[in-house]
Amino acid sequence: MSKELRFIWLLVLASALIGCGGGSTNGQMPPTPPSANFVTLQSDLGDYIGAGQPYSYSQANAQITVSAVGGHLTINMRGNQDWTGDFQVPNSLSQLQTGNYNNLQRYPFHVPANGGLSWSGEGRGCNTLTGWFAIDNVTYVSGVLTAIDLRFEQHCESNAAALHGQIHWTSTDTTAPPGPVNPPPTGLWQPPIGSTPAVGSYVYLQSDYGDYIGAGQTYTYTQADAQITVSAAGGHLSLGISGDQDWHSDFQAMSGISQLQPGYYGNLQRYPFHNPTKGGMDWSGEGRGCNTLTGWFAIDNVTYINGVLTAIDLRFEQRCESNAVALHGQIHWTSNDATAPPGPVNPVPAGLWQPPTGSTPATGNYVYLQSDYGDYIGAGQTYLYTQTNAQITVSTAGGRLSIITNGNERWTGDFQAMIGLSQLQPGYYGNLQRYPFHNPTKGGLNWSGQGRGCNTLTGWFAIDNVTYVSGVLTAIDLRFEQHCESAPAGLHGQIHWAQ
Repeated sequence: MSKELRFIWLLVLASALIGCGGGSTNGQMPPTPPSANFVTLQSDLGDYIGAGQPYSYSQANAQITVSAVGGHLTINMRGNQDWTGDFQVPNSLSQLQTGNYNNLQRYPFHVPANGGLSWSGEGRGCNTLTGWFAIDNVTYVSGVLTAIDLRFEQHCESNAAALHGQIHWTSTDTTAPPGPVNPPPTGLWQPPIGSTPAVGSYVYLQSDYGDYIGAGQTYTYTQADAQITVSAAGGHLSLGISGDQDWHSDFQAMSGISQLQPGYYGNLQRYPFHNPTKGGMDWSGEGRGCNTLTGWFAIDNVTYINGVLTAIDLRFEQRCESNAVALHGQIHWTSNDATAPPGPVNPVPAGLWQPPTGSTPATGNYVYLQSDYGDYIGAGQTYLYTQTNAQITVSTAGGRLSIITNGNERWTGDFQAMIGLSQLQPGYYGNLQRYPFHNPTKGGLNWSGQGRGCNTLTGWFAIDNVTYVSGVLTAIDLRFEQHCESAPAGLHGQIHWAQ
């Protein structure tokens, strides 16, 4: 609490104690309040709501929202803590008036003829309460509240310990939170020299040992090996990564900033549960996220053209649950980076699995499956389907091929090329994960059926031949291999299909 606000609070509290006596009156008028809006709270030791702490807020460090309807005043506070206050005058009054309002119970379960009050927040509220509030000054212009000075005291569950508060608010206060510190302070985390790509957009993450989010690992993503999605609206930046791992992040500037600005944004909490006058952030993914966090981000460079974000350089640090270990990251992104993932390897590498000679028909469409001993999907069996013993259905959508084989057994297969390909192309598609939970810059696959499927998988597929006529698939020869849950045993298959 500042010296000025502490002095004001002591004067107010002294006047209240002199006048309250046994709680029957609320004392003298307080000193003339300053022009800047503020809310101060003083919680006695043992008070449940305020937890025995003092709190001081202004429009520089909290978002203070005041509204009045008839004889009811609502105060909402969003700062390092969040609070809500309700003050109701007796139902005989049509609007707020100066005076002392005593013998009050919890709003909205109060006696209407007396009025009521309630101050709650941080997940804490009274079941029952007793208290008072005093309106020392109040101003309306054309029926709209424009200024108020109010003091209050509440006791939860007949407890002797109280929460005291003072509110000074005027609609003329234009105080705004300070912007970011620019230039950013020296000594903030930087990635090691040489650890990030020299050109192109990238995201670099360095997780300390013991950090829950990054699991102590280092990650680097570019547009060649991950799909990096950036969007900005007002003072908010959202970034998504879909690669071998999936991540999502949010970086929010302080209220009052219509675009991201260079500088240091410090003392942050988890977005969107942050103090709006400071900003917030959150980095999560791989099924892991912080419940609470502290951190900072620094924007070293940012460019807008006609109000649209076109480039940004941002660093950050995040600590979950007040942990000493951190996740660090650097983002370098520009909208003119045309880097795209590489296509399939063509020609197909030698040595990949092939069905044994003579095991497949010489003519006609077929699906051949060979399951290793221990493979969960194929159960260690060999299967051969032709159009004489099964219904084989093939469909395509862009760079994806779907196969349904319905015979003595029923199987479904999906084969997805990397993003950027509008049609399947000959070549080798390797280092794949389970479709549709795959890295989009590499592609994915999935073969399942008979009530069996992989939770996770690794594998490859190779297209030896493919033909389109007027954009419609007319023929394909494809081989694949998949391993469930990193098991050494695999399922292999070959598909030959033509219209």
